[in-house]
Amino acid sequence: MDKILRENQPKSLLRILQEKNEYISAPCNGNGTCGKCVVRFQSGATEPSVRDREIFSEKQLEEGYRLACQSYPTGVYEIEIPQKEEEIEVLSGWQEEKRLFGEHGKAEDRTHGGNKAEQPEYASYGICIDIGTTTLAALLVNLETEADCQTAVSVNHQRAYGSDVLSRISASNGGKKWEIQRCIRQDLQKLIRELLQKEKITEQQIQRIVIAGNTTMCHLLRGFSCETLGVAPFLPVDLSWMEGSAADFLGMKELDTKVVILPGISAFVGADIMAGIAKMNMHRSEGYHLLLDIGTNGEMVLGNCRHMYVTSTSAGPAFEGGNISCGMAGIPGVISHVFMEETGKAGFQVIGEADGENKKKQQAIGICGTGMIDLVYELRKHQMIDEHGTYSDLYFDTGYELAGKVKFTQNDIREIQMAKAAIRAGVDILVKKAGIAFDEVDDCYLAGGFGTKIDITKAAGIGLIPKELEVKTIPVGNTVLAGTKEVLLGRISKEELEKIQTMADVINLAEENDFEELYLSYMDF
Repeated sequence: MDKILRENQPKSLLRILQEKNEYISAPCNGNGTCGKCVVRFQSGATEPSVRDREIFSEKQLEEGYRLACQSYPTGVYEIEIPQKEEEIEVLSGWQEEKRLFGEHGKAEDRTHGGNKAEQPEYASYGICIDIGTTTLAALLVNLETEADCQTAVSVNHQRAYGSDVLSRISASNGGKKWEIQRCIRQDLQKLIRELLQKEKITEQQIQRIVIAGNTTMCHLLRGFSCETLGVAPFLPVDLSWMEGSAADFLGMKELDTKVVILPGISAFVGADIMAGIAKMNMHRSEGYHLLLDIGTNGEMVLGNCRHMYVTSTSAGPAFEGGNISCGMAGIPGVISHVFMEETGKAGFQVIGEADGENKKKQQAIGICGTGMIDLVYELRKHQMIDEHGTYSDLYFDTGYELAGKVKFTQNDIREIQMAKAAIRAGVDILVKKAGIAFDEVDDCYLAGGFGTKIDITKAAGIGLIPKELEVKTIPVGNTVLAGTKEVLLGRISKEELEKIQTMADVINLAEENDFEELYLSYMDF
C-alpha cells in the first residue's frame, strides 16, 4: 500500500508510521537488530544506513529497500510496505467442539447446527476476546442458544512496538503508553464491529464482553503503568477480576455493555492461562494435568484440585518468528511444515496452499514456529547438525536453504535451542516442585495455534516436549476463547477464578538453583 508522507522532524520512518496508524512488524522495537521492518522507497529514498547495507544487497538498496527504523526521511517521499501481516493465520477453535473455521472467520458449526432460522428475531449476544501478544481473536456467542455465531481475527498491531512483552513494556515505559493503548483499542473495536456486521446485529444486542490476555496485554489495554512489571520483583498494578464499561475499557461509547477482564496469576502468567485452567477443569481434577502455551511467551501450569504450580519461561519470541533471520508469523506464503527425503532434500507445506501440494516453493517468504520445529528435527535426523546443534561444514557458513528467500542459519538454530531448552527445563522444575514423576501426569495440554499445528513427535524428538509425555500430549486449541466463553455463560464464576489465584504457587525460574543446569543440559538435541 503506497503512502505519500511529509516529515521534517528527525523521526525514524518506523515512528512516523506508528503515529499515522500504519503498523509494520518491528520485533526489536526499532533497535535495528531484527531486520524485519522492511519498506521500499519508490521516491525520496534515504541514504542506506550501516545496518541497511548489512541486511540488503546492492541491488535491493538500489531498488529502494530500507529498514524503517533506520530511515530518517525529510521532504516528500513515497513508500510501499512489501510484506504486511494482515492475513495472519489465527486459531479460534478448540478441541472439544470439533469445529472448523473458514478463512473469513465464519464458524462452520458441527455441534450446534447453526440454523439461523431457529434463532429468535431479537437475540442477546456476548463477545469473548483473546488478546495474544502476536494475534487477536474474538468470538460472538448467542446467549440464549449458547451457540458460537461468528469469529473475527487479526494480527495484534502492537507488534510495531516489539514482538515480545518485554519490548512492549520498554516502549510503554519510554513514553508510548497511551499510543500503545490506542493501538490495541483500535484493533479490538475493529474486531467487534466486524462481528456485528457479520451477524447483522446492533450494538444494543451485545450484553457482555469477556476479555483475557497475558498480564502485559491487560496492562497495556487498561493504560496501567508498566514501570514495575518488567523489573524485579515484577509487580503488576492489578491482577484482580476487573469490571467496567465498554467506554472505559475499549473506548466505545456507543456500546452500552459490561466488560470483564479475567484475573491473572502473576506478572508473566496472566488471565489467558487462567482461562485455560478453567476451560480444562484443572482446578476440579484429582489427577495432575500440565498446560503448555508455547507462543510468544512460554507459560505453563501443572496442577490439580488441590494445588497449582505456574511459571513462565524466558524463551523469547523465536517460535513466533522473532530473532529468526527468516522467521515470520503464520501468514500466507510462510512455511508451516517441513519433511526431508533420505537424500537430504527438503519439501515443505506453505500456509495458503492446499495440503499435500508443494508446487510453489519459490513463493515461500519465510518460516513459522511449527516449520522450525520440523526443520530442526529433520536436520538432526539426517545428521546435518550434530547433537550440539552445530551444522556440518557444508552448511555452517551459509545455513540450510529451504527456498530462495528462506535460509536457516546457524544462529537461527541457536535461537531454537535456547527457546526449547528454557521451556523443557521449566517443565522439569514444575514436576519436581509438585513432587511427582512424569508418569503421574495424566495429560499434557498444548494450547494455542502453535500447539495445535505442531508435530508432537518432532517436538518430542528435539526435546521440546518430554518423551515421557509424548503419548499424553493433546492439542486443545484456543483455550483462551473457550475459557472466556465459560465465564460469559456463567459456567465458571468469579469466585472460582479467585480460588485458582489462591491455589497457584508462582515459580520464578531464575531463583531455582537447578534451572541453569537443566537449561544447559537441554540445549543439546
